[in-house]
Amino acid sequence: MTAIPTLTGLRPRTPYTPTRREATAIGSTAAPSAIVHLSAEGSAAASQAAGQAGTAQKSPSVRFRDVGAAMLEGLKGGAKVGGNVQPVPKDATHGFTLSVATARGTKVDLSLAARGDDLVTHISADAELGGDERAALAALAGGFQDMIDGMTLDTPKIRLGALAQLDTTVLQSIDLHAAVTLPTTPPATQTLGFHIDARQRSMQADGPAGKVDVTVKTSVPESLGTSRQQARAIDGYLKQFDQAAARGHADAGLVTMFKDAFADLSRTASRDGPRQPGGTASEQGALPGLRPLAREDKSVLTGLADFSARISQTPRYNNPVHRDEVDSFEYEVSQQTRTDGKLYADRSLGQVQQSRLKAQFHAPLREGMPLAFDFSAQTQNYQYHQVDDMARSSVDLAYRNGRLRSASMEQTASQSERIREYVLGRVVSDETRPAEQRLVRDLLAALSPYQSDRDGGTHDASSAASEARRLASLDALGENFLLLGNATDLSMRAGRFQPVP
Repeated sequence: MTAIPTLTGLRPRTPYTPTRREATAIGSTAAPSAIVHLSAEGSAAASQAAGQAGTAQKSPSVRFRDVGAAMLEGLKGGAKVGGNVQPVPKDATHGFTLSVATARGTKVDLSLAARGDDLVTHISADAELGGDERAALAALAGGFQDMIDGMTLDTPKIRLGALAQLDTTVLQSIDLHAAVTLPTTPPATQTLGFHIDARQRSMQADGPAGKVDVTVKTSVPESLGTSRQQARAIDGYLKQFDQAAARGHADAGLVTMFKDAFADLSRTASRDGPRQPGGTASEQGALPGLRPLAREDKSVLTGLADFSARISQTPRYNNPVHRDEVDSFEYEVSQQTRTDGKLYADRSLGQVQQSRLKAQFHAPLREGMPLAFDFSAQTQNYQYHQVDDMARSSVDLAYRNGRLRSASMEQTASQSERIREYVLGRVVSDETRPAEQRLVRDLLAALSPYQSDRDGGTHDASSAASEARRLASLDALGENFLLLGNATDLSMRAGRFQPVP
């Protein structure tokens, strides 16, 4: 292991004017160790600039402003780093760690924490860093700071978009962990874990409101679509999440975390984007050793990399009379894609999207009435809802001798809501409201006219205009394959779904 001298002279990008009490300048007391202690002077100066002197130590978002970015940006300028890893202090109120493995195998660790009036920082590496490695690490500065800025808000937000773009020619993996103390009574802790490498990206968040878990697999990108196709799919899923949250009365802040994490991690490489560094032929959207999937193949897919995502709200037992009536919200959604075939001419592919919602909640008998439960009969006037919904969408295509021989789609949405109504603690009604819709379509007639490899050539490609019409028709057809969790929405789709002329 090669020991590397300590990082010194670290200064955030925003100039600070310390108070007398906080006059220790960043790096001015730095001894030749792996930790640099920062006073709260940066925070005080930022507050002074905002005309709010004295609030700095109450605002983590101000205290950490630009510091994480400055630590990484300093590497590009040749800043030195220590050789021994230093964990976040156990008594820290806020702590962030970033661990990066470079393509050459070098391990770089960064930590940043608030402890009392100080910010404690550390960077270490187990080998000398090359210029390209320093540049790649410095390029993470904005993304690292975005994450810190989001997590240090009074209501933390997930901001991982910039960190979710990994240059695999220089960096092998990134691991991130954050733990922040929330300004609640009593204080609570919100944590965030993030990992990305060439094969997958994942995020887990855990806090008083509940848990969020999102994993996106990027090792088999045959299903990747265009950036427009991906954006449409992400937008469609976010609308599904909003519908589920409204139906299940989910915590708004937790749902926002879930949506932000899903959107940030699902924006992967696209078919019309730049070639990913270090990618093999199969990693660029082809069957192993074969040609990329045809446009009509990808038109029936979402365009997203496969994923699994789950949100689970912390259960609450609000009614002391009926402890079995829990307020909770659980929602999970996933996508799996398969591509088979030893020969391109005999390929088959399929994609399955599915979701499940289970939720329970109390509601007033009339909108606007407060719910304040105790053991008295006067507080036992309410409705108790139990929601259990499932949705599934599957599509399958099969080729033989280069010709599309079968193509089908099946979509289902099943919804159930049981509502028990109480008046003065007695059940006056108990009903279940079911809804179900199923859509089945044979896609052969819709897709066959647009086969790009039909008869060994491109169908009706005598002009650029005809090819543009073909692609536009396939794109329009693709809107019908996104998952729908609402039976009414699926019924409307069934009524208007027609083969593209």
